[in-house]
Amino acid sequence: MIFSSNSTIMKRNMQKNTAKKSVFKKTALGLALSALLISSSALLAEDKVIANVNGEDISESQLEIAATQSKVDYKNITPEQRKLLTEALVNRQLVLQEAIKAGFDKKPEVAARVKALIDSYIAANYLATVAESFKVSDAEIKAFYDKNVLQNTSKEYRARHILVKTEAEAVALISQIENGADFSKLAKEKSTDTGSGSKGGDLGWFGEKDMVQPFAKAIAGLKKGELSRKPVQSQFGWHVIILDDERKTTPPPLESVKAEIEKILIKEKLNQYLDDLNAKAKITLK
Repeated sequence: MIFSSNSTIMKRNMQKNTAKKSVFKKTALGLALSALLISSSALLAEDKVIANVNGEDISESQLEIAATQSKVDYKNITPEQRKLLTEALVNRQLVLQEAIKAGFDKKPEVAARVKALIDSYIAANYLATVAESFKVSDAEIKAFYDKNVLQNTSKEYRARHILVKTEAEAVALISQIENGADFSKLAKEKSTDTGSGSKGGDLGWFGEKDMVQPFAKAIAGLKKGELSRKPVQSQFGWHVIILDDERKTTPPPLESVKAEIEKILIKEKLNQYLDDLNAKAKITLK
């Protein structure tokens, strides 16, 4: 097996311009985009009281949040699910009341974690609200598409290979092929890559990013129909390669990737927003 990983044209090209983000930015953006799914700006259910525990109300909105956290479809919640979630909220309230009586909420480590959770939730949902306010124009999407997709269209190759354990075996095979031996027949007989070997060494169509680096580099240096003059070493062994064909990849239509590009551009705007906040702030790291 010589394939390194599967990756689409869009992923490869877009990642070039979305790398190099700080850890904080990545975390903040992740929180913001996740929060978009359960944004605090979304209207919760009518906040009626559904239970009372020792004078403390449990509201419908708490039930909706509990349903979301439990991956229950609140809009189509069943009576049994509602009963179980309500019981869970009652039990949580009972335990909470006991914890507060015992002063557990005042323990420094607990108070610190509670503050961190509250701060994270507020910040993430506010950042989600900021993200929702960003507008991405069709012109911006088209410019990104032209620069990062159309101009970065790569090649795909179709090749055959024979994989053997030693360089000497590979050199001997190259000599045999140059003297008229049938490449496909040798692949079936000699290749340790049984998957392609059974097909005469045929690897089908692939991109440079799909192959291990030494193999990809060797392929890029061959002309159509050319046999590698020297064996190519990779972590899998020694390769004898022949390039059968090559073609330009066809970029995806703009409409099919428009939504993905819009998300990337919103992330870029969020990055700029965070850059601006950092630039205006007085920050001291200790």
